[in-house]
Amino acid sequence: MRVPSIVAAGRYCVRDGEEARLASGTSSAAFIRSQGPLPLRVREERGHHARPGFPGSAVVLGEATFEVISVDERAGEVVYRLRRWPEGEVVRHRVVYGPAFIAAADAERARERVRARARPWRPLLSPLVGSLPQPEQLHACDWLGLDPVVATCLSGLAEATAVFMAISLLARHAETGLAVMMVVAAPGLVFLVLPGLGRAASALLFREPAGSPAVGVVLAALRAVHAPRLPATTAPGALSRARFWAELAVDDTVDPLGDGAFLVRSRLPHLSWTAARPVQTGDEFWRVVPQEAERDRGGWVWSYRLEPVAESADGAASEPPPPTAYADEVLGQVRREWDAFNRGFAALTSMLSSEVQARAFAHRGAEAAARPWALLTAGLEAALAVYLFSFLPGPPADPVAPVAAGLALALAADALLRTASVRASRYAPSLLRFLLPSNVLRPERVAYQEHRQAERRLDTGAAVGDR
Repeated sequence: MRVPSIVAAGRYCVRDGEEARLASGTSSAAFIRSQGPLPLRVREERGHHARPGFPGSAVVLGEATFEVISVDERAGEVVYRLRRWPEGEVVRHRVVYGPAFIAAADAERARERVRARARPWRPLLSPLVGSLPQPEQLHACDWLGLDPVVATCLSGLAEATAVFMAISLLARHAETGLAVMMVVAAPGLVFLVLPGLGRAASALLFREPAGSPAVGVVLAALRAVHAPRLPATTAPGALSRARFWAELAVDDTVDPLGDGAFLVRSRLPHLSWTAARPVQTGDEFWRVVPQEAERDRGGWVWSYRLEPVAESADGAASEPPPPTAYADEVLGQVRREWDAFNRGFAALTSMLSSEVQARAFAHRGAEAAARPWALLTAGLEAALAVYLFSFLPGPPADPVAPVAAGLALALAADALLRTASVRASRYAPSLLRFLLPSNVLRPERVAYQEHRQAERRLDTGAAVGDR
């Protein structure tokens, strides 16, 4: 709901207890009264010859811009003192005081209250939250103040330990302990213990949060039945892997500014678009002026002003940069990473999901490039299935026979389904893809993590205005 504001005679009132005023008798100073801390940075004066001062936040009141120079916390009130922005000073962190700014501060205060209540329960909450699928996990960690990497690590270790203990206890109290261990323990180890340990390892080694596959299957089934009650979480600031690839496929918004420059807006930070490096699109070179990122209900909106480095010889207006300029740059790097990986591991890539294979093979012939590797791995699966079938039926009461039979049937079915997909000119992902570490492979990991970290830094205020 939009919060009304009152603007009159140098007073900017959002509601009771939230207002900004010009100092009486002058227009060069002002102050802000608030019911709690605001996301404003106070000016840091020069403390040492090697450590220069750092300007405070730039607060816009009406048509004037002020700098935050001090803060005074009183009982139930926080007062920020402002002065007119010094001429010639570079504006770093610019905010417009008004209802939207106070609404964002209220939301952050609400999150901080939740985090304070959850702080004593973090050891218990971390493994529970770490078992959620990645989008929900990132959102819950952001809301509760948890580290998603730590949550994934604790969740994976807890899941593997719990399943291993349950299998050991079941086998110890069964009359035919060996049979139970082989029939129950083998699938449990493969589908629960190993993925749990793999998630913990990927979190420790690659800082890659991931949820439990078992929990993901349960939530997907619940959403299929109760879709209106359990919508998928796409929280602002929680850049999940799925959302990253989806946003990368959306064209940037390119608007002319009337002076030959263009304003480019995107839901993803353009990491290579900095003031120190011009951007080339075709034969054009553009000077980049990063703008302040803004936040709406869908998350952060990143803006960049592109100015032509040189005017055309005939004086004609520059062609606008293509809306896919940055996406093409990122995808080009991803494809080069996949080419380097596929020089030795193309067979592994042919077993991954169709979405991953499309990024790995689309620029090299798509399904046709993956076909020989898919047929090779399907043939290996079929050969292994035949080898396992050769041990059947086995001696009487053989505990290995049911496990070998189940694994052989699964491999044979997977080989047949993948061969049919190849014959239909489709990608042929394997059932074993759920056990393969596609998320920690460099082509899938580096670009996503860099953008997630950039958005997380801005979301937490660690690098506001430092771009």
